[in-house]
Amino acid sequence: MRINTDAIDDQTVVCRLAGELDAYTAPDLRDTLEEHVRSGVAWIIVDLGQLRYLDSTGLGILVGAAKQCRQAGGDLAVACDRRNLLKIFQISGTQEILNVVADVEAAHARLQELARGRETGAGDAEEGT
Repeated sequence: MRINTDAIDDQTVVCRLAGELDAYTAPDLRDTLEEHVRSGVAWIIVDLGQLRYLDSTGLGILVGAAKQCRQAGGDLAVACDRRNLLKIFQISGTQEILNVVADVEAAHARLQELARGRETGAGDAEEGT
């Protein structure tokens, strides 16, 4: 699996994944995402547009990273339009928890919406997810 990261701003990055996210490659993603949160980047978009395969270990890494982002005052969104991967999010019930949307632009918009909601206090109910 390849991970390419681009900064959108001081608080937001896009991590683009290519290849397969499984038990063997998931630790690399976990380390990358944890490092971003430790460095103060609390808003993360994970772009799965080039990912071919996702297993339960990879899914667990995404859920854990979303929790870390929320604890740091941010959130995580997944950009994915691949039917085989979308089915995994639907079956596992993680589509809303991971803010799964079709593309990076929609993911960025979703994170901005969540940030505005938290500023006004409207996002407080969502933080428990």
